[in-house]
Amino acid sequence: MREAAGLLERGRAVGVEAVRDGRTLRINASREVVLALGAIQTPSVLMRSGIGDENELRTFGIPVVQHLPGVGQNLQDHVSFGCIWEYREPIAPRNTGNGATLYWKSDSALKSPDLLFCQVEFPVPSPETASRAPAHGWMMFAGLALPKSRGRVRLRNAEPLATPRIEANMLSHPDDVKTAIACVDVCRALGNTRAFEPLVARESMPGPLGGAEMERFVRDSAVTYWHQICSAKMGRDAMSVVDGKLKVYGIDRLRIADGSVMPRITTGNTMAPCVIIGEKAARALRDEHDI
Repeated sequence: MREAAGLLERGRAVGVEAVRDGRTLRINASREVVLALGAIQTPSVLMRSGIGDENELRTFGIPVVQHLPGVGQNLQDHVSFGCIWEYREPIAPRNTGNGATLYWKSDSALKSPDLLFCQVEFPVPSPETASRAPAHGWMMFAGLALPKSRGRVRLRNAEPLATPRIEANMLSHPDDVKTAIACVDVCRALGNTRAFEPLVARESMPGPLGGAEMERFVRDSAVTYWHQICSAKMGRDAMSVVDGKLKVYGIDRLRIADGSVMPRITTGNTMAPCVIIGEKAARALRDEHDI
C-alpha cells in the first residue's frame, strides 16, 4: 500500500481507499475503521478524508466532513543533541550499540526528569555537524524528555501520494533552549571524566563553548529521537480529536490506535505506551462488537 484515505458516508466511516501498485482499491469495513499509521500519516489521512481544520481543508479544495482544528496540531518529539568523543582505538559496537540509558534533571527542584540520555557506541551527528564527527567514536545521544515546543503536520496538497509537510518546530520554546544547554553541560561533565580517559582521545564536539556559540551548537546538532506523537490528541477541549475510547469526534465507526492520540509526550520512549494504546483499542473493539 502506498497511501490511503478514509471512506465516509453521512458521518460514518465505511472503509478505506488505497493505492497499491498503481491501482486504487476500495476496502469496506464491516464494523469500524481503525487508523494506526503514526503521528505523521494518521492526521494526513484524516485531513485528506475531510476531517480537520475547515480553513486548511478548503485551501486544498477538500470537502469538509468534520471540523476538528486539532488534527495535525500539537506534534511533539524528543529532540536530541550529539555530544561526541573520539576513540583512541576503533571499538566495534556490540549488541544494540546503545545499552546505557540515563534520566536526569536539569534542576534538582523538578518533580521528574526532564533529560533523556542514551549512550551510543558510534557517532550520530546531524547534517550540520557531520564534518566535525570522527570516523570512530561514541556519543551521548541526550535530549529533552519533556519538551515544551509544539509542531504541526500539514498537507502539501490534496493529492493522495503527496508527502505531508512536517513543521517540527523543535527548540521554538525558549525554555527548551535553556534546558538543552543544561543537557549538553551534563553530557560534557560525564564524557570528560577520568574513567573514560583510557578509551577517549578527545572530545570532538561541542567542546567548551559558551553563550551564543553553545546555543548555535544545540540548534545545529539537534536531531529527532524518532518519537513523534500527539498530533491527534485525546481530550475534551476544542483541539482534541478523539475521546476516551479513541473514537474520532463527530465520526461514527472511526477510531485511532497509535501515539498520535497522546495529549503530551511521555518522559521516556514511546513504544511501550503505544502498545498500551493498542491494547486499549483492542479491548474496546472486543467489548463493543463482541469479538
